[in-house]
Amino acid sequence: MAGNIYALLVGIDEYLNVSPLQGCVNDITAIKEYLEGRVDTDGYQVHLRTLLNKDATRQKIIDGFRQHLCQAGNEDVAFFYYAGHGSQEEAPEEFWSIEPDRLNETLVCYDSRSPGGWDLADKEMAKLIAEIAQKNPHITIIMDCCHSSSGTRGDIEADTAERKAPIDRRKRPLESFILSNKDAEQLLTERSLATNPTGWTLPRAKHIFLAACRDRQTAKEYNVGGQRRGAFSYFLLDTLKKANGSLTYRDLFKRTNALVRSKVANQSPQLEATVLDDLEQPFLGGAIAGRKPYLTVSYHKDHEWVVDGGTVHGIPQPSGDETTELALFPFDSCPEQMQELSAAICEAKVIAVMPQLSLVQISGIETLDPEMTFKAVVISLPLPPKGVLITGESAGVKLARAALLSMSLGNQPSLYLQEVGTFEDAEFKLLARNGQYLITRPADDRPIVAQIQGYTEKNAFQAIERLEHITRWTNIAELSSPATSSIQASAVQMVIYQSGQEVKDATITLQYQQENGKWKSPTFKIKLKNNSNQELFCALLDLTDSYAVSPELLETGGVWLKPGEEAWALGGENIYPTVREKLWKQGINQSQDILKLIVSTSEFDATLLRQNELDLPFLPERDPGRGRGTLNRLMKRVQSRDLRSAPEEEVYDDWITSQINITTVRPKA
Repeated sequence: MAGNIYALLVGIDEYLNVSPLQGCVNDITAIKEYLEGRVDTDGYQVHLRTLLNKDATRQKIIDGFRQHLCQAGNEDVAFFYYAGHGSQEEAPEEFWSIEPDRLNETLVCYDSRSPGGWDLADKEMAKLIAEIAQKNPHITIIMDCCHSSSGTRGDIEADTAERKAPIDRRKRPLESFILSNKDAEQLLTERSLATNPTGWTLPRAKHIFLAACRDRQTAKEYNVGGQRRGAFSYFLLDTLKKANGSLTYRDLFKRTNALVRSKVANQSPQLEATVLDDLEQPFLGGAIAGRKPYLTVSYHKDHEWVVDGGTVHGIPQPSGDETTELALFPFDSCPEQMQELSAAICEAKVIAVMPQLSLVQISGIETLDPEMTFKAVVISLPLPPKGVLITGESAGVKLARAALLSMSLGNQPSLYLQEVGTFEDAEFKLLARNGQYLITRPADDRPIVAQIQGYTEKNAFQAIERLEHITRWTNIAELSSPATSSIQASAVQMVIYQSGQEVKDATITLQYQQENGKWKSPTFKIKLKNNSNQELFCALLDLTDSYAVSPELLETGGVWLKPGEEAWALGGENIYPTVREKLWKQGINQSQDILKLIVSTSEFDATLLRQNELDLPFLPERDPGRGRGTLNRLMKRVQSRDLRSAPEEEVYDDWITSQINITTVRPKA
């Protein structure tokens, strides 16, 4: 049975009592033509409702949600695209607790600023999206408009215009909103401490949201071949058109973001999802796409060719003649094609490393068009890989050694590991014993992740893959502030609250408590506060003792904080550390997390650091106290990395890290 795509497309250039725009109708016309020409009609039927200029009244947009998009069912897609003015309005007193600046973010409808008319507020958008979500369709929201209250910037190019209307200072009564008292109460409860990079208060209902800029920025228009377009809309559609097949949301965002930021001053598109794994779905729905992570090489207006990985992503500084080398592939390459080095069209070397990106030198291609974007995979690293001691039964050892020597692209040796012959030189031990592979520390034979049964080529590769996974986790855990950083260690404070009280220790122990005869998990909250005199970008990672790395504590992986500004992890909701029932029954009564805060003067994509957990070993008689060994050892192995690899007079972006270790204890029954 074919699914349906219900699309509501709104473009407004002409307004009542608001300055006009020129590129919004062009944007909507272009996305409409794309949907009509590129959607797979064998799998989906497209239902379009387009509202342009005077047809895009407040009531017609609301009706478009309720009458058109709300038809989308479980197998369908609901798609809302808006191009026009964004603005703000004075919030009623009832919303002040969730709007510290006492302003709502709004879409400006054709008749919003006429007598008796109102903008469409983010609170109303949240309700409309929640209504669509009741039938569980795939929901995508795209907005090419401004959400900023900061006013016109001085660094905007001469041939650009902003999609931002003046703030509506009229006193808006609560009854003018399409919200019931119950809706308003739920909104106040759910979003009381939320901080959103885009500034929009949207619902917890499952959806994906792409926005043209951050809340303190403005969305720009500019001329493209004599036609006015929104910069975000133009490069987003350009990316969609050039793709050979369906792009995932992450793919779509990575290239669009790179192009917008290279072409337009002070505009950073944003990608949000209530479920982070949904970013790996194809644009406008479909099964989650399993894929290996890759980097993106694109042209930067200030630095020329760059890759979107820097020191915080584990890209090391060049060391003498050694540096990180990349294989570059066409942007529409699939994961299978990127496994073959012969499919690469050229190579690049990292020549300088900054926190969020690295400068590269491309070779092997004659003509480099600044419009080009490449996918990139690492084929060489300058620093020695970590040592692994492979020992035990000969059949298993032989297969493991072969896997280690053919793990990377082109059947090359692992980039992260090398075999060593002594315990002293080893970081890990791969033990082949009793017909199974065990990954341990050199000093003992206790497995740190689940055993792998059987000596086969597939299992040998799985063992090396797990070792590489653990090594990547270790590199992040060991990431420490460079000695050259000018950012003070106390610039951003990470504060833990338990039961409303601040916990000031860098190592915290949280205890389960008995309640009505049952053990209840502890809870805590995390707040970040910028104590410096400069605006800083913050990412907060959770490194678990199952070797997972999660950047999901902050929406979109990171947040900008102005001096004195605060942000709450998970929007201020309680965080629940747990000791899993399965492990507790084995006698393991502790779990550990490292909360790693990375603070930078430049924005970077922390979601590139994300990795899933590994299965822990099944050890019926394990001593619970030993569960801390892995993390304790890792935290003692901290190395400093020098960001400065260019002449002294060149100033590069700065960064620091800090962390808090949390141990959760669940008493034995």
